[in-house]
Amino acid sequence: MNIVMLCNLGMSTGMMVKKLEQEAAKRNLEATIQAYPMVELDEHLDGTDAILLGPQIRFALDDIKKQAGSIPVMAIAPQDFGTMNAAKVLDELMKLM
Repeated sequence: MNIVMLCNLGMSTGMMVKKLEQEAAKRNLEATIQAYPMVELDEHLDGTDAILLGPQIRFALDDIKKQAGSIPVMAIAPQDFGTMNAAKVLDELMKLM
């Protein structure tokens, strides 16, 4: 599973990416998770199975859904991002997929 995580500049999501990778490994899920600035989304759509948005760009959810086409898109809740609750984020993402 290839997951793209978007934020403003592609830097603030690094810790969440690591937590999600650890959680996926615990669940024996093969997952590649990469963080990028949202302006680079077009460059990373091929082969992407899901898109996560950092809470700082939740405002762009509808636009990114349009851009993503059939790829599932989910905004991470601010409280889950702030507490690095990767288990809950991954649970919600799996339901969406």
